[in-house]
Amino acid sequence: MRGVITDKIIEKSKLFLGREITQKELRLYPYIDYSIKNACQGWNYGKMDLEEIEILNKLYDENHLIYSPEKVIVSRKFYDFLQDILAESYVDEFI
Repeated sequence: MRGVITDKIIEKSKLFLGREITQKELRLYPYIDYSIKNACQGWNYGKMDLEEIEILNKLYDENHLIYSPEKVIVSRKFYDFLQDILAESYVDEFI
């Protein structure tokens, strides 16, 4: 099932972040990915709830990203982690 926390995602998040991610955080990752690849779009805070903003603040406090209404900047290590988590949770294996 897509976008669901699995044992593998828990393992990867503990290894990289030192903590488990929540379902809400996992589902925020595609928006973060979209935003870093389409910087001119900016953030739409009207589509985000308080919990999602708290997740962004936590990632900021952990030095993984910097964000503003205009753009988001992530560290290379977080970018690599993000892509790995997105592949794990949203891409079906076909080979």
